[in-house]
Formats: sequence, structure tokens, C-alpha cells
Amino acid sequence: MDEVQTLRKVPLFAGMDDQEIAGVRAIMEANSYVPGQTIIHESDDSSSFHVITSGTIEMFTTDASASELVLDNATVGSFFGELSALTGEPRLVRVRAIDQVTTLTLGREQLHEFVMKHPHAGIDVMTALAHRLYRTDKLLRQTVSRNASDEAEQRFTTGDQVADQFASGMGSWTFIIIQSVILAIWVAFNAAAVHLGWWAWDPYPFIFLNLVLSFQAAYAAPIIMMSQNRAADKDRLAAEIDHRVNVKAEVKTGLIMNRLDDLERSLHYLHKEQCSLLRERAP
Repeated sequence: MDEVQTLRKVPLFAGMDDQEIAGVRAIMEANSYVPGQTIIHESDDSSSFHVITSGTIEMFTTDASASELVLDNATVGSFFGELSALTGEPRLVRVRAIDQVTTLTLGREQLHEFVMKHPHAGIDVMTALAHRLYRTDKLLRQTVSRNASDEAEQRFTTGDQVADQFASGMGSWTFIIIQSVILAIWVAFNAAAVHLGWWAWDPYPFIFLNLVLSFQAAYAAPIIMMSQNRAADKDRLAAEIDHRVNVKAEVKTGLIMNRLDDLERSLHYLHKEQCSLLRERAP
């Protein structure tokens, strides 16, 4: 299949006849990229507009944690690089070939002239811009940070669980009431037994009771401290995550605001150019 027929399958050129497509192809430059090759770098000054004729690409940037954040994918019939081609400003994202990719490119002035002559192509570019704006907004809404509670639960051991339940139980009114009842029965029974001449396992001054309470305190204190240490570790983890979230949010907000500004300028430019073209064609 020749290149004219290939371009005919691209929505951007769907409304053109063979002669018009051949004319556009004559001013387009063919490019080929191997899998994994970076086609566009961030902050590049190039303003080429790429139409994909084969293969698949991905557009991505880097977040605050230096991880790749994929913004969009595009395949045959799609295009990319329209923002810089319309505004003349440096690139905001990187574009990388996923597999073997071939593209046809137009320069900035050639793209402007093409859009002026073919208003339907301008609408396609505006639609793509709107789609990528929606994708960016959706990505922002879906991007979530780590949950301190979930991460703490993953580190939760059996000993931690026992310590937490023990500390939770001792710090409740149920424990105080039950222990008070047991102590009252213990003291009352032994005191009554001594008074009535019965056998008492712990007569006054209740030395065995003091020993039991001492054992309870000796074990309760370190177990409660274990639970408190785990809570402190969770608080430190939450503070660390909050800091990373704030840094990430600041970086991503800046990237998104820049992208939204470029999208707005691009849409405004296309609207202005099409209005100018319509006035020229008006009787």
C-alpha cells in the first residue's frame, strides 16, 4: 500500500482527495525509530508535528519520586507534538517508541498553513487536545499516594497485634471494672475468712495480691510501650508520606498547570485561525 493510501486512513487527512494528500506528503519528512528510542525530549526546542504511520508511542513525564508517569499512548493514525508545533514553546513531555515506529512530520509553519487550508483538520487537532486534557485530568484524580495505615498493617507482626490488643484492653473501662470487681471479691473474701476463722489463701495484708499486681505491672508496662513504639513508628511513616505527597503534589501541579496553559493557548490559536479563515471565505 503506498503512502497516499496510508495517509488516507489517518483521520486528519480523511476529508482530502488523493491530489491534496499527495501534496501534503510531498512536504512531509519521513522518520523511523527503533523500539525504546526517545523521539522527543522534555525542553526540546523542536516544533515538528508527527503523524504516526506505523507502530505505537507513549508520552510520559517524571514525577517527584523520579518515576515515569505515562500520560497517553498513540498508534497508527494518531499524531503528537501538536502543542509545541502550535505555540512554538519547548516540549513539556517525552515521547518514546514502544515498538518500531515510523512517522511523517510537518514543521510549525507548514502545520499552520495546513490547518488554515483544511478547517476539519483543525477540528481533529482540537479534539485530540481536548482528549489529552481529559486524560491529564483523569490521571491527576486517579494518582493516589501511599496509605500509612495500609503500610503499617503490612509490617504488622503477631507480637504487635498482641501488644495492641493488650494495651487496648487495659486502657478500657471494661478492664477497670472487671479488675475492681476481682480485687473487691479477693479482699472481701479473705478478710471475711480471717474474721470467721475460715481458711484464707491471702490474709491481710494481702501479700499474694500485691505480688500478683506487681507481676501484672511488670509485664504490662513493656507491652504497652511496645504498642506505643509501634504507634510512634506509624506516625513517623505518616509524616514521611505527607512530606512526599506535598512535594509530589507541588511538582505535578506545576506540570499540569503548564500543560493546561499550553492546551488553552493551542485551542485559542486554532479558534482564532479558523475564525479568520471563515471571515475570508464569507461572501
